[in-house]
Amino acid sequence: MKTTAILLVSVFMVIPAIKTHAQVTGAKPNPKNTSVISDAARNQSSFVPIAGTSFVGVQMPLQGVEGQIYIGADWPLGRVELRDGSAIDTYYLRYNLLADQMQFINGKDTLAFASPKELKTVTLAGHTFVYETYQCENTIRQGYFEVLEPGKNRLLLKRVVTYLIPDENSPDGQASTRYLVDEYYFLGKPGKPAVKLLCNRKSVLSALGDYKSEMEHYLKKTGNKVHDAADLRKLVAYYNTLDSK
Repeated sequence: MKTTAILLVSVFMVIPAIKTHAQVTGAKPNPKNTSVISDAARNQSSFVPIAGTSFVGVQMPLQGVEGQIYIGADWPLGRVELRDGSAIDTYYLRYNLLADQMQFINGKDTLAFASPKELKTVTLAGHTFVYETYQCENTIRQGYFEVLEPGKNRLLLKRVVTYLIPDENSPDGQASTRYLVDEYYFLGKPGKPAVKLLCNRKSVLSALGDYKSEMEHYLKKTGNKVHDAADLRKLVAYYNTLDSK
């Protein structure tokens, strides 16, 4: 049998946000109170089967590159900073892209923070994450982002699992499943939902339009290059020097 592809409806389309609730009756949700979560593969309601790479008679390219669904798959020791100023540095953490959950282990249990809004930052394996509100087309959603450029205005990275490709010849399809992951950049401004930022001049000038003339001058001076994350980081860093009040 040939390998078939299963389309995962991404968070930028119609997938509902996966939320975890504290299982503490009568208690206020707290990041330190957690609930046991199921493995991400159990979220089968988010998958829409298709034949090969076609969907409703239209050929669809497989977006993204093959990658892992975990950052910190080996459970590195991390640091969690809370909005109340306290910190936790005794958790072994990983980020689950498929479920969009920050997870940790407690004995044999895999747990997730029950109230991610109370997290300021989560750092593991050299990556720093924040839980942010963002704009997805015409809707406002929330999820985890990696911080690529810190500051008043932040360049954020959202990783999304776009496809599952199970091996039907394998005796354990789940263990042999391959994942395609795509990346999206967002600009986070204080007090506003983060907005998508493309790697091109037009998108940058639109998002950073309150200093359009300065940004245009900077782009001309640096060769008008907006090709990758490194270019976006430099632009956001420069923008922060302008928007320093």
